[in-house]
Amino acid sequence: MKFPSLRHSLMALAMAAGMSAGSASAVTITREFTANWFDPSHSGHGFGIEVIDAPVGKTLVAYWFTHDLQGKPMWVVGSGPVEGDKALVDAYVTSGGAFTNDFAPGAVQTTPWGALEFTFADCNSGSVRYVPDAAGAPTGVIPLTRATKLFGSACSGGISDDRKANSSDQRVVQYFNNTGVHALASGKTRFEQRSDRTDFHVEVERLPAGQYQLSVGDAVVADLNVALVGTVARGEVEFRSPAEPGHPLLDFDPRGQSVDVLQGTVVVLSTTMGDGSSGSGNGGTSGGAPDFGNDAYQLVVEQFNDGPEMEAELERRPNRVEFKVELEDVPVGDYTLNVGGQDRGTLSVVAVPGGAEGELEFRNPEDATHLPLDFDPRGQVVRLTGGAGFVIEGLFPTEPNNDFGDDDGDGDGDCEEGDDCGGDGDGDGDCEEGDDCGGDGDGDGDCEEGDDCGGDGDGDEDGDCQEGDGDCEDEDEDEDEEECEEGDEDCDD
Repeated sequence: MKFPSLRHSLMALAMAAGMSAGSASAVTITREFTANWFDPSHSGHGFGIEVIDAPVGKTLVAYWFTHDLQGKPMWVVGSGPVEGDKALVDAYVTSGGAFTNDFAPGAVQTTPWGALEFTFADCNSGSVRYVPDAAGAPTGVIPLTRATKLFGSACSGGISDDRKANSSDQRVVQYFNNTGVHALASGKTRFEQRSDRTDFHVEVERLPAGQYQLSVGDAVVADLNVALVGTVARGEVEFRSPAEPGHPLLDFDPRGQSVDVLQGTVVVLSTTMGDGSSGSGNGGTSGGAPDFGNDAYQLVVEQFNDGPEMEAELERRPNRVEFKVELEDVPVGDYTLNVGGQDRGTLSVVAVPGGAEGELEFRNPEDATHLPLDFDPRGQVVRLTGGAGFVIEGLFPTEPNNDFGDDDGDGDGDCEEGDDCGGDGDGDGDCEEGDDCGGDGDGDGDCEEGDDCGGDGDGDEDGDCQEGDGDCEDEDEDEDEEECEEGDEDCDD
């Protein structure tokens, strides 16, 4: 590694420093903090910082270009683990070195110097507290300003800055466990890593309205306000890296951490977030959803004749899996769906002509109209609970027991683009211009003048037999089609 003279180096850093300070929000130290840093009011010494991947995890390596108490040039070097916006570095000085080829590693003596604690307020500013071991040596704090940045880099201060270039998108969904403080409360967490950003979303419902705290890894990261939305109390918070208006900066990694919703000091909802590896948590790119396939499962539970009825269906298709739960003949209101001991969502029953019903639909891959299917209901108890102690439940089958029941030839039970449901031969399920739905040979789906719909050979679309029509039953071309007269060729007599 080549270093120019200390004074010229720091003069260059001072001239290069021109970046404005970032936001005042908390940050996490990422590889984007690899740079030269200095105090513009004391140009002439400063720090080189690297954020590396070490055996113990993310580590900050620091090089302090400074002078000793006698004014001689001195390098203080060291490394330490990164913890959020801080890094505590054990620092050392060396002696016994020599220039170029006269350098002998065995002659170098390494001596502990003290400790350096780095703290960053944003991507462009921070401070370092220095504590030498030597008796009587002064301690202090140096404000730091970024002087350089890596080519092509863009620091956000969030965890997306540490995403590896070859890493794939990741999605982890985890449902909260109810601790029993508020029996109807439920919620879920979702971590999503994409090429352009990383999100962490927490939503809760059926908690009493008020303010709660969200804790990740035993550290409170946000207040969570729960308010009445319609007939249900709900609250949510979403962190994002890079930060956007309305989304606080995601400067912590929730994967593998405990996630709790606190009411004061009392935990009301709790879970441990999966780390995104295969089988961890309730989620992932495809999570715990059943594999794609071509079969269907059904569970029907009716408590008594014409009483409350629950129907659950799982359909595995070549390109997706869907799970739907329906409830009918119950009072209007919200019901909690629990599958395999985990709350999966709220099913809202509304009034319809002739009664009341509601449904909840899940899908993998997720789309805008379905909840994410990140669990496998097969062999699990499916339960719906509501007010006044209402419970309806059943054991979901482990083997296919239902037909899709469609005539479009793809076995998925519905009519979609590519299915020939309409019988028009084009596979789109409807009759459009160019489709031969009417059987009239012109492809427009209806019978007009010039179409031979009636089969009478006259091309006039009316389907009757008139004078001049050549395709009547007796082939006499006299339109009567039933009478046999003198000169008719196709009479039985």
